[in-house]
Amino acid sequence: MKHGYPKYLKAIRAIRVLSLGLLLAQASTLAVAEAREDLYATLCAACHGHGTAPVGPYPPLYGSAILATAGPAYIAIKALQGAGNMFPLCGMASDEEVTLLANDLARANGSLQPPITPAEVAVLRPAANECPDVEY
Repeated sequence: MKHGYPKYLKAIRAIRVLSLGLLLAQASTLAVAEAREDLYATLCAACHGHGTAPVGPYPPLYGSAILATAGPAYIAIKALQGAGNMFPLCGMASDEEVTLLANDLARANGSLQPPITPAEVAVLRPAANECPDVEY
């Protein structure tokens, strides 16, 4: 009597490979989410807070109808160039960081606008002589 053990072994190996792939994808997603949270905490939260309640004179960045309607390009422009008493982040954040923040904030607020790319953010960036050089 022949047993089909080698067939099962192949199936088990395939399941292990798929499981490992899913675990790696999940870990990557978690790492990106953690990076976004750290970036927001570093660049935005001190003034805008973490929730939907205003912090002093600064508007919250979550629960914002303006950010939902305007989308990620608007958020990137405001982040890079500043507005009112908001310090411009152009000297503090890379194109990739601004892209990550803008897309995340737009999505979190329910924006239907398409995501922005780092190349599009680079075009929005002010000239070097118009941007304060600050490290965080």
